[in-house]
Amino acid sequence: MNVYLTEPVSDILIDYLNKNHKIVTDLNLADIAISRNKEIGKKEIDNAKNLKLIAVHGTGYNMIDINYAKEKNIKVFNTPNLNTNAVAELNIMLALMLARKYEDTIKTRILGDINVMGSELENKTIGFIGCGNIAIKTANILKGFNTNIIGYNRTKKESIIKLLPLDDVLKLSDYIFITIALNEKTKEMINKNAFNKMANKPYLINSSRGAIVNNEDLYNALHNKLIKGYASDVYNPEPIDLNSNILKENVIILPHVGANTKEALDKMANAIISGIELYLNNKKLENQLV
Repeated sequence: MNVYLTEPVSDILIDYLNKNHKIVTDLNLADIAISRNKEIGKKEIDNAKNLKLIAVHGTGYNMIDINYAKEKNIKVFNTPNLNTNAVAELNIMLALMLARKYEDTIKTRILGDINVMGSELENKTIGFIGCGNIAIKTANILKGFNTNIIGYNRTKKESIIKLLPLDDVLKLSDYIFITIALNEKTKEMINKNAFNKMANKPYLINSSRGAIVNNEDLYNALHNKLIKGYASDVYNPEPIDLNSNILKENVIILPHVGANTKEALDKMANAIISGIELYLNNKKLENQLV
């Protein structure tokens, strides 16, 4: 089988593909496509005449045209929850980087520089927008910081996160984590209206999808000090334009590396190998989307 792969994955997956299949960098030649962030929409599917299976390297599959894949009888599966710990730990790192003014701190050479006075997470109110597995894992880590943890979720979910209406989470939080899936209902839900409700001028951390935040409204919120800072592993579009005015504000923008730990990549590699083998043996796929 020709397997399309252009993004970094575990050596475990590379070794498997080299031994059993042929890796190609042209989707049009592929029987199987593996995507971390690459868009596979209607146009790409139409051009890939031999495509039979799409393996999503991770949980989110907004970059895949699921409905059109189904129409073309292309099977799609994802590998959910295997990068949960990696992204949760990244969330904590980003929160601490904002709290301790990391960007300014690494630039100064003055011992004990008073101009880079940070703050502590202890006793702060932490809000989550979306209370899925990554949010719950992040919240469990934050318990050790003696924080007050609240969150908004569209459905009731039992966890250590105290569920409140969205407006209350926006109003009460000192830190807000965006951990909700991207769809038509959540696209640009963090906009001017949401920023105006953030009474505590919180730090905002996004490890979900860039399109959940309206870029123009984010810039205005940062520039007008409606929020103290923004740290994100994602952006819309990716990668961020290095000339963007956003980068002139108090932001930390990472190049979508939240899942990039050896442990997470190895887990997802094994899940993808399992999915490919199940498909080739005409068995039911785990986490099949269509």
